[in-house]
Amino acid sequence: MAPTVATPATGAVASPAVSDVGKATRSVGLGLPALPSWPSLPGLASHGQPRVASFCKRLARNVGAMAAGEPAAPLADNAELTEFISALKQEWDRVEDKYAVTTLAVAATLGMWSAGGVVSAIDRLPVVPGLMEVVGIGYSGWFAYKNLIFKPDRKAFFAKVRNIYEDIISG
Repeated sequence: MAPTVATPATGAVASPAVSDVGKATRSVGLGLPALPSWPSLPGLASHGQPRVASFCKRLARNVGAMAAGEPAAPLADNAELTEFISALKQEWDRVEDKYAVTTLAVAATLGMWSAGGVVSAIDRLPVVPGLMEVVGIGYSGWFAYKNLIFKPDRKAFFAKVRNIYEDIISG
């Protein structure tokens, strides 16, 4: 934090850091230093200012076009995003029971949020996270030993996975 110096004439507080930045004028009512303008701030001119300015200009054109009754130009020029959104709209239009799909999506979101809370609560317990890690490592080792290490067991495991996959796909 830079030291501040009080000027005797106005009683205002001036910071030496403000004088280093560039042209900063004092605020009229309070006697505090005003923020410097954008070009004089070090490092900000090269960090996305042209992109922000072009976005603001495009947004202003769209607002002006909407006020004049013309259709606005799209803000997102990304073809993949537009294609994804249109595909999503088509899929949503094909759904017959929108209420059930919406309910299922809300229930899944709440379930994931609840599961995250449970995992977070378990993680805060003193001994349980280490114990769960040991159990996970032990189960992974057992699974690899039973299904992946030896060639006949590996072939049987992959055949079982293929059969389950075919049942799901054909079902």
